[in-house]
Amino acid sequence: MTSTPVAPQELSPEARELAERHMPLVHRIAAVLFRDRSFHGIPFEEFVQFGMQGLLQAAMRFDASRGFSFETYASHRIRGAILSGLDISTEVNLQVAARRRLLAERVGSLAAPAEDDAPAQPSPEGALGRLVQVSIGLAIAFMLDDTTMYEAEGVHHWDDGSANLAYRQLQRRLRGALDKLNEQERRVVEGHYFLHEAFEDIAAAMALSKGRISQIHKKALQRLHAELASLRLADFVA
Repeated sequence: MTSTPVAPQELSPEARELAERHMPLVHRIAAVLFRDRSFHGIPFEEFVQFGMQGLLQAAMRFDASRGFSFETYASHRIRGAILSGLDISTEVNLQVAARRRLLAERVGSLAAPAEDDAPAQPSPEGALGRLVQVSIGLAIAFMLDDTTMYEAEGVHHWDDGSANLAYRQLQRRLRGALDKLNEQERRVVEGHYFLHEAFEDIAAAMALSKGRISQIHKKALQRLHAELASLRLADFVA
């Protein structure tokens, strides 16, 4: 049950008084729903906030001539508003958690030593070099993750400033560079960035280990970086 939010000042004095008198009803209904562990992780205050919106909507729309009490009518609106708000909040929280997991996988992949890296003594120069490589990899990951990467040519959401134009050109080159990846690398990149699949899911689909998928991901982004670098160099030579 989704409705346009109602502000207290939108209510008539009578409706506002009705809402204020029934605020404890919101807390009672919120407490009952809060005990349902299906919504674990969402604070009680959010239950109350959603319920208060239902109460305000009930006070604005209540028609005493219909023969039922305000408490009966408001209870229905309050419960519906809480459940609707929780559905949205839960979905958002799940999406945020999924995005965090994907980002953690990317950072872990890019920060891990390459397969052919020789063991080396820790040094500030080595640490700085790894940080630079991770930063470059994350920049490419950001472009791959940008939904505008996959829009049709000519579709723009940004103003055409010079910086935005350069970014668009870089995205077009990155799309072309994907064709340079081998089959495994392309499958990992497309699954992870286009379909938002976790490494574990890709590993299961490809019958490989999660660690191997992480290595392929890193190698793919390094290959994309090298391809973009060669294209930029060609621009200077041309």
